[in-house]
Amino acid sequence: MNRWTICSLLVLSACSSGGSLVTMQKFGDVPVGASREELISSMGSPIRERKLDDGSIEYEYIERFKVGGRDLNERHYFVIVKDGKVVSKRYKQISPLPYSFDSYDMQTTQNGSTTIEEP
Repeated sequence: MNRWTICSLLVLSACSSGGSLVTMQKFGDVPVGASREELISSMGSPIRERKLDDGSIEYEYIERFKVGGRDLNERHYFVIVKDGKVVSKRYKQISPLPYSFDSYDMQTTQNGSTTIEEP
């Protein structure tokens, strides 16, 4: 196989396995002062773009940590670009509420059937 085939397979396998394309390392590698093009080249397309009152644009990226097909944790990365340059960066870590794992979906997917007992 040639190297393009191998690279394509690696990218596809990372996507199909739920592998994270945005990481803390990539976020840290984008310096304040980098161009918008450098940001997109390093981190990819953002999940959301929001125009701020001062004319700058906030780019949002999300990294999800999964356990058993469920989102255990998320990091939201925010990069502010003004006049084509990165002017600030921040991130926010979000954990789901502990009781949110007791969902209807989890109760009904264990064995493919549901038993409901009336009180």
